[in-house]
Amino acid sequence: MGAGKTTAIRAISDSEPVSTEMPLSEDFGGDKTHTTVALDYSSIELETGELLHVYGVPGQAYLDFMWPMVAEGAMGIVVLVDAARADRVESTTRLLHRFGELAPQACFAVGVTRTDLTDGFALPEFRDALLARGHRLPVLRVDARQPLQVDFLIKALLSYQYGRSLTPPG
Repeated sequence: MGAGKTTAIRAISDSEPVSTEMPLSEDFGGDKTHTTVALDYSSIELETGELLHVYGVPGQAYLDFMWPMVAEGAMGIVVLVDAARADRVESTTRLLHRFGELAPQACFAVGVTRTDLTDGFALPEFRDALLARGHRLPVLRVDARQPLQVDFLIKALLSYQYGRSLTPPG
């Protein structure tokens, strides 16, 4: 929660996204006043003219009922993680594992947000921790408010998917 999924989708959408944001009933600190309770959806027209359908789902386990619906048939999945989370490696690993079960054909990328607000965060250490847990994938810093950075993250995901499909089996 609070990693910037809704913000990232809004940043790159060609039109106003469908959103299920609701006001928070508790004070979670910071400037977060709303959270996604089901999903965000939008589409983006790629340079080829194809539509890329983009879904954002909550990362909280009690809202995981939406995960299978959006993971089915997904070609790629971006996991956004807030650098300030003390359990960022464990929570990211958990999400990668679960979505890997739900969408075994998908490739993955991780975007780390709020790195500018987190003292002591080191991207290489985070990337190495994921690699040590068996996750070899693009891991990038991203400001979810910046369309160019979100676009780059998606292009990294798509490039990884394309490169993976060119790799001979075995």
